[in-house]
Amino acid sequence: MQSPELMTIQKYAAKKRLSIHTVVKKTMNGELPIVTKEENGKEVTYIVITPQVQNNPAEASNQNPEETIEIDYKKEYDALHKEYLILKTKYEKLLERQ
Repeated sequence: MQSPELMTIQKYAAKKRLSIHTVVKKTMNGELPIVTKEENGKEVTYIVITPQVQNNPAEASNQNPEETIEIDYKKEYDALHKEYLILKTKYEKLLERQ
């Protein structure tokens, strides 16, 4: 198993194409694991990058096709469209009341 990699907030933001503010918010919310180290008398915050474990391709191909879910897209579209029309008429009635 490989040891986790450390990356500064600025480098992580540049790599993931995020703003530094967004990365700081994610660290504050606990979405990203951080480590604080002292270097040259200053505290530096690093984001812990854990190496992703790659799935064995042989295991992925062993999945049964019966386990996949079949979706009837026409039926689902019709159900969503019906719900949309109901909501649209309710919205129009609300607008007429005002």
